[in-house]
Amino acid sequence: MFVESLLLLLAFFGVIVVIFFLHHTSSKALLSHIEEIRADLTQSSSSNGFNLEEMKEDLLDMVHDTIGNMQPPNAWDHLLGALAGPIQMWAMRKAGIDPTTGQALQTVLPDLQETFQSQDS
Repeated sequence: MFVESLLLLLAFFGVIVVIFFLHHTSSKALLSHIEEIRADLTQSSSSNGFNLEEMKEDLLDMVHDTIGNMQPPNAWDHLLGALAGPIQMWAMRKAGIDPTTGQALQTVLPDLQETFQSQDS
């Protein structure tokens, strides 16, 4: 019993050691890849192949243009927003979905029929 327990314990620690070794080697490989990419980016940015600051400025210009072109909603937008609810309810009923519960009408109708029949009795 002791020998089997000792073998299992050694196997468990062996697996743990292998996992740590694999993690260490993969993290070293990942760090070397990151350093290579960083070196490539700094080389290309110095040779005007890829300029991160220029890309940031272009992106900020696009955001400022988009925000600058935004307008507050007008009466037409509010009217369409008010009509959206009833139109959506009509479309859901047309598709066979109860708008209040989101369930299919085929599952709701038998329950309603049973309710009405029990009320009539």
